Amino acid sequence: MKQQILFGILFLLAVSFVFTTCHKEYFELDRLSSQNELEPSLVAPLMYGSVTMEDLVEFLDSTDYSLEDEAGLAYYLIYADTIYSVDDTSSFEPGIEDNVVTQLQLNLKTVNELPFDILVQIYLEDTNQAILDSVFDNQGVVLAPAQIDSDGKLLLIPEDENSSTFDNEKINILDSVAYLRVKSQMLVANEGEAFVKVYATYSLDYELSLSAKARLITQN
Repeated sequence: MKQQILFGILFLLAVSFVFTTCHKEYFELDRLSSQNELEPSLVAPLMYGSVTMEDLVEFLDSTDYSLEDEAGLAYYLIYADTIYSVDDTSSFEPGIEDNVVTQLQLNLKTVNELPFDILVQIYLEDTNQAILDSVFDNQGVVLAPAQIDSDGKLLLIPEDENSSTFDNEKINILDSVAYLRVKSQMLVANEGEAFVKVYATYSLDYELSLSAKARLITQN
């Protein structure tokens, strides 16, 4: 009988110890989780497209002055030092409140088949398309020209990646940004020649994406 009572006491003490330990750990975990800050990452495409040599010519000059090679492929003879200006606008909805953003970066990827030095700048605009700020510092980023031979055939197609990390000032105006405007100036890269032969299908392909981190505090 004494052995049974002693065993029962030991059993109750063991159960009480386990319950107390679990109860304590539960509240410690609850206290810690309430102080946790999550920082999820977001990557999203914003705009992408392609501008061909034919597009540039049609935009600047409605007359068709293209030529054809022996294979029937259309090309243009472009004056050296010719400058083309192009801009494209896209709506901007980041979907993140600026007060929880801890880091934001815009990334521009390009593949350039055009033998042009290209200067690119991206502007942040409000609902009235008034410029609030620019993405890149100074005048923008310069994309390397494609290298072609004397017959206009491609020798090297540059692929560039340019990124801009937003400072706090730019992050704070996110709620006011409604549009992104991409402006570019293209200067024919000549090698001392009066004309440059550029095929109509040669293009500049671009992709603009956003990557961001946001601060989220767990609530219990």
